[in-house]
Amino acid sequence: MIAVAARTYRNYGECRAAFERLCTDIGKLPGAVHHTAEGSGWVWRLRDGTGGAVAVSSRAYERHSTCQAAYERFRALLAELGSGGVIPWDDAE
Repeated sequence: MIAVAARTYRNYGECRAAFERLCTDIGKLPGAVHHTAEGSGWVWRLRDGTGGAVAVSSRAYERHSTCQAAYERFRALLAELGSGGVIPWDDAE
């Protein structure tokens, strides 16, 4: 698991639409690496334009550099998905 949503959604469609917006808007969204609340590790948070968290690391990292690398990979993955215009969902139809 790479990340988790920082918000809850009422249903699958709402969650899916939010993820698609996240992929499309990734270049405009700020985020950073922070100490955990306990101060014994590192986590990253991706924020929306108002400063609210939209995605967070799925776990705490021991080293700042490892957390930073995971954060950068996550952003790159979203940018790649968003650049195609259509997210390649594996919907069974």
